[in-house]
Amino acid sequence: MFLLSLISSVILLFFAVMYLYWGLGCIKIYKDNRFHEDDSDYHPIVAVILPLRGNDPFLVDCLNGLLNQDYLKYDVKIIVDHADDPVLEIVNQYLLKHNHPHCQVNVLENRTGICGLKNASLIQGLQDLDDKVEVIAWLDADVIPHRTWLQELIKPLQDKKVGVASGIRWYAPRHSNVGTLVRYMWNSAAVIQMMAMDIAWGGSIAMSRQVFQNPLLHESWSTMMWEDTYLKKLVSNLNLELVFVPSATMVNEESTSLKSCFHFITRQLMNVRFYHSHWLYISGLGLFSTIAQLTLMVLLPLFMVQGNLFGAGMIAVVLLFVSTSIVSIVCRIDSLIRQLVRARGEQLQRLPFSTFSVLWLTLFVYCAALFAAMRTRNILWRGVIYNAVSPFQVQIAHYEPFQHPGEIIEELEVVKSSIV
Repeated sequence: MFLLSLISSVILLFFAVMYLYWGLGCIKIYKDNRFHEDDSDYHPIVAVILPLRGNDPFLVDCLNGLLNQDYLKYDVKIIVDHADDPVLEIVNQYLLKHNHPHCQVNVLENRTGICGLKNASLIQGLQDLDDKVEVIAWLDADVIPHRTWLQELIKPLQDKKVGVASGIRWYAPRHSNVGTLVRYMWNSAAVIQMMAMDIAWGGSIAMSRQVFQNPLLHESWSTMMWEDTYLKKLVSNLNLELVFVPSATMVNEESTSLKSCFHFITRQLMNVRFYHSHWLYISGLGLFSTIAQLTLMVLLPLFMVQGNLFGAGMIAVVLLFVSTSIVSIVCRIDSLIRQLVRARGEQLQRLPFSTFSVLWLTLFVYCAALFAAMRTRNILWRGVIYNAVSPFQVQIAHYEPFQHPGEIIEELEVVKSSIV
């Protein structure tokens, strides 16, 4: 048993060291960002696409931010999933009160059924672009862009070697329910891994003309479930770079349940499984570290009962080191992000005291989501059921205009192995 504890300790220590290494790199990026003044004269014409399906709780805030950017040369294309979607009326009513001279609202016209609906909306948004457009950007409806969001997001694209600039997703829990805290802890670790492995976040992203005019982009998106993770491979094929923009870190304060959190994590992992070359490494690291943690947590009380104080002490030190390493990195990044948000004139609530009590639970939820991501084919997302057999073999199995989740829950109960 001591040999088993030793092997498990080595695995868990490797996990901690990797996150320390990645985390310190992430911290350096945020620190370097503080000293970069925005004195750029780079002001290309930008088209911003906002795909919509259903009324997101933050939609009005998103529109307020998007249509009031401190940037003159940008057009907005809002693509609504269906003419019967209630969000269309909401957007039209909003624009009657808050007119924007360069905002178009269109309904998705070509729903092919062999790609994600967001991909279909982005493809439509790319059509009929003015020849003067040099950069496109898009964002999700739960993103609330600050006034300088667009300028900051596109700034790296002035470097001709950069093809894609990605924002960063961060959660700031207001409530201390388990699901919200687990999502915060998982995302905090995931952001570190995403930045280390160049996994773009599609919630806030911009790309240069070299990328969005490449036929391979349209060809890929038209048969894919998600649009973002694959971008690293695409820009690499074009000998371009993907970079992250710390100043475009977008904070979400929404709460969630543990069930919804699990489905959210599973979707993110399926995205990586389908479209990232390091899936085996990412999944292996998660699975082995969880097994190692569980093993040590079982052996610790067993060693104590047996009087094996050396073995128990070794395990306790390893668990303490791993916990301290992860918590310290997360706290430091969270602190830097809060400084960034305060500089925008925004305020975030303090983290709930119980936030880090779910650290080990998060690892188990992550492991369960990994297994789910490996076996799941049916994906339930915003009331649409997709059958995803392989990265480029996606089929919409059930579609109807957006309804309130309560109105379709009975119908969706018949779908097995689905994720929300």
